[in-house]
Amino acid sequence: MTVNQIYEQTIKPLSMADRLRLAALILNDIPPHAVVDYSDEWSEEDLRDFRKASWAHIDSVLEDEERA
Repeated sequence: MTVNQIYEQTIKPLSMADRLRLAALILNDIPPHAVVDYSDEWSEEDLRDFRKASWAHIDSVLEDEERA
């Protein structure tokens, strides 16, 4: 069963109060270290990943142009 199926068949029919309680239970069960850091600052790893992805994109564009 997919998450969407579970939601449609099991969660959606619940009352609004029960759905809010369930949402709170789910959110409170997620450990703090599992939350993604949405900081505006870039780490060295972020910069390396960005450079790698940028060069891969440039290489792809150049290869496409050479084929054309």
